Amino acid sequence: MASTRRMGSADSAKAEAMLDAAETILRDEGYAALTSRRIAEHLGVKQRLVYYYFQTMDELILATFKRLSIRELNRLNTAASSTRPVHAVWNICINTSDARLVSEFMALANRSEGVRQEVISFIEESRNRQITALKTALKKSNSGNNLLPPEVIAFIGTSLALALNRETALGVRKGHAAVKKMVANFFATIEP
Repeated sequence: MASTRRMGSADSAKAEAMLDAAETILRDEGYAALTSRRIAEHLGVKQRLVYYYFQTMDELILATFKRLSIRELNRLNTAASSTRPVHAVWNICINTSDARLVSEFMALANRSEGVRQEVISFIEESRNRQITALKTALKKSNSGNNLLPPEVIAFIGTSLALALNRETALGVRKGHAAVKKMVANFFATIEP
């Protein structure tokens, strides 16, 4: 039976502020701190207002991740349509400011089936967009026959960027310059 209680609009300014607060709390304090009470404190509102806009915390967390996914997929679309799509996609992966936020959602995905499904969907869609950009670049460069398949390049590139971001956030720098140089040289062969 559907809930009969009145709900605020999910696309209202208040709901958006709650999603902003959820992102900030996840990024700064971690998923364990993400509660309706903490969101209300962050915004200076009563806790029950959170449930006026989102029936459950799971619903709020899913909305937060979906909003992040849309934002990142839009960035990938812009990169894929640029004059140097492979470089642009790599720049998105390596220069993300949301490495901590991504880690928190990955942790939540291990605890929530709904979040897990959304994370899987996002990863697969973003990988598809990366592969499309790579295929276009490989076709233009005529070097595609001598390189790894686009699926492998996309996976390795994303994994490298994620590892670099996580290590940088911790303060690790050893080997990073060499890896970045190797990636730049590799990309120069397919997208001079």
